[in-house]
Amino acid sequence: MSVRWIFLAACLAILPAVSGPAAAGKTAGGGGSCAECHRGLKGPDDLKHTYPDWKRSVHAAAGVGCEACHGGDPVKTGREAAHAGVLPSSQPGSPVYFTVIPKTCGVCHAKELAAFRRSVHYRELQTSGRGPNCVTCHGAMASRVLEPKTMEMTCTLCHRRPTQAYAARMSLTHSADQVRRLGRAVERGRQAGVDVTAQARELADLTARQARAVVDWHTFDMAGVLGATQAVSRRAATATNELKLKGAGE
Repeated sequence: MSVRWIFLAACLAILPAVSGPAAAGKTAGGGGSCAECHRGLKGPDDLKHTYPDWKRSVHAAAGVGCEACHGGDPVKTGREAAHAGVLPSSQPGSPVYFTVIPKTCGVCHAKELAAFRRSVHYRELQTSGRGPNCVTCHGAMASRVLEPKTMEMTCTLCHRRPTQAYAARMSLTHSADQVRRLGRAVERGRQAGVDVTAQARELADLTARQARAVVDWHTFDMAGVLGATQAVSRRAATATNELKLKGAGE
């Protein structure tokens, strides 16, 4: 597998919900005639991904069809009319050309694009065309986030020195688990009649910080993400233990 298809994320349950202009391209039943036609295609027409890839993706779940990324007209049934304006991904004018993909994804994922634009990876992608883009970590259909070990190995394809990607990815997942654990403790406390005012405020703040860390991941400031998520984990664990002492333990 080439470096082009392996790298960037969510990270954990990191894929954000689809919203914004591209979502307007969704059609009844999800995908319209694009998906209906491509459902049965086999062989060379399926170059980078297939109908099953789309069907199990977050894009399908959100009703975002092929045209949102590739262009074309999903309401047309004729092959030529449906593919009008669609260019191969090998052409710079295509919205799925390698260096253009971040801009295309950014139509819906604006925060992630803004973060990515602050990274050295984005600058490398724009200047040499060799940097990673969104599909490197998430796949063409945003159907995955690289596991920590795979991510660390992928980083070494370009980076000779350790990048802290493994530690940051593990910490991002751990902090998400800790925030969810605190959320369950707060709910149990409420049901038990315990005063959870302070812990509920902490939960709201940590939920926001966790969301920011997910977005900041796309800057590839691994040290920053690591520090932020470790702090979230510590604070969440402390608040959860406070609720245990009040009788709202697991």
